[in-house]
Amino acid sequence: MMNNPRRYDAVIVGGGIAGLTAASYLSKYGYMSIVLEQQDIMGGLINSFDYQGFHFDGGIRSIESSGVLIPMIRDLGLDLDFRRSPVTLGIEDQVIALSTPADITAYEALLVSIFPENREDIRLIIRKIKRILRYMNVLYGIDNPMMVDLKANPSYVLKTLFPWFFKFVPTLYHIERLSVPVESYLRKYTSNQALMDMIAQHFFKDTPAFFALGYFSIYFDYHYPQGGTGQLPRAMVEYISHHGGLLKTGTKITSINLDDKVVSDSSGEQYPYHKLIWAADLKSMYRMIELDHLNQPKVKQKVVSTLGQLKNKRGAESVLTVYALVDLEPRYFKDRSSGHFFYTPQSVGLGQIKLPKTDTLELFVPHLKTFLALNTFEISIPVLRDERLAPDHKTGLIISILIDHETVLHIEKMGYYTSFKSCVQNLVIDILSTSIYPGLKDHVIDMFCATPLTIEKRTGSTDGAIIGWSYANKPIPVAHRMSRITRSVQTGLPDVLMAGQWSFSPAGVPISVITGKLAADATKKHLKKIKRSSAI
Repeated sequence: MMNNPRRYDAVIVGGGIAGLTAASYLSKYGYMSIVLEQQDIMGGLINSFDYQGFHFDGGIRSIESSGVLIPMIRDLGLDLDFRRSPVTLGIEDQVIALSTPADITAYEALLVSIFPENREDIRLIIRKIKRILRYMNVLYGIDNPMMVDLKANPSYVLKTLFPWFFKFVPTLYHIERLSVPVESYLRKYTSNQALMDMIAQHFFKDTPAFFALGYFSIYFDYHYPQGGTGQLPRAMVEYISHHGGLLKTGTKITSINLDDKVVSDSSGEQYPYHKLIWAADLKSMYRMIELDHLNQPKVKQKVVSTLGQLKNKRGAESVLTVYALVDLEPRYFKDRSSGHFFYTPQSVGLGQIKLPKTDTLELFVPHLKTFLALNTFEISIPVLRDERLAPDHKTGLIISILIDHETVLHIEKMGYYTSFKSCVQNLVIDILSTSIYPGLKDHVIDMFCATPLTIEKRTGSTDGAIIGWSYANKPIPVAHRMSRITRSVQTGLPDVLMAGQWSFSPAGVPISVITGKLAADATKKHLKKIKRSSAI
């Protein structure tokens, strides 16, 4: 066994955006941390890769600031060309831009043109959306105070934070009243299932109404780093390394000794810590705690209890993504949409359609065809955001849909996983070829597919989830109200904090950044206390 005698100020498990945020701020504060990542590259769900000269984003397609990311980039002085990324939305043959709040009027007109008999329903829903957007503007309209050094910025406190606070408190009350699932909320205003689907079927099951209907504010706030989303973790890795922090890839943690405050990896190397920041899958953390060597009865009871609570908790739906290399000019796609496009080929909606579990691909395909034809596709086109991201006169497409991990896992168990992926690729291209991109299938050079199992294998994320816990969990096993976010990093275990998508719900990049910084700040406070105690 290899022993590492050094006790780090913080050991951070997980090199996604939360772990990198924690390490960045600890490095800024002058503390020694090490980030341990099981994959061969940092970034987690924010990553990019090149394939045959085409650049693709392997995780999220755009990054919203929400008053969090841009302040962090500015605070750390990261070298990033971070630009606005306009969104377009299409249903059948109609496409609209969603760049500013004024575009909600165009969205209303789009829905009315498709569902004229529901004009009044749509008017009421749009009115609610506009109200929720005002709430979202309060929540995210300023630099988040958790990302600002308040002592060093008294003018921010007086001129920005103080007036904002009196808007924030009542807004928080309204937001928390809108935590019901969006499907249930919409039923209060319309009985047309297809209309509800056009508004909400591209969101995760039981997404809170405030988050789904307020998501337009995130569309308006989408940004894209020049060079691809992977430029963000790259810049953070450079910052951490330059400021004395350590990062180690290809390192799989296998055990946690809470008494000795040591984590160990699969090669037997040990990493003693003052604070452990777990920025990875939460179920994995509790499974790795060495109960046999834990001599704190209350802590052992806490671990066993939490293991039981988490056992049947599910991650949210995941995504299936088709990557296509196409020999069509970027202009062909630019004439139809922006570089980030939400497209629904038919206005029928998915309704209650679900993919069944079948023993063979032949039995599965008819259901799959219907599921795909009625679905909403998230289409990302990197070269429309940065002209360097594809070979000349060619275009790369990233086409995603929501899909349940359990369905794909069953397909793998039945032995037709590879054939299923090939089938999905062809069906998706066929659907787009007969709708928004006529003739597309005749121009595909190559294509490949990633599924929830790909994400699970690469990141270790439960159920291949990309936003943490499913909203359908009753109860959600972590903090899920904005009023509790400052406490979301606390695990109740001695000297162990958590951060990232498994620490708070709903989760996303801003939440990962906030919880990463909260964990770093809590660690800083703890280390200062240790230093004061040792000086006495």
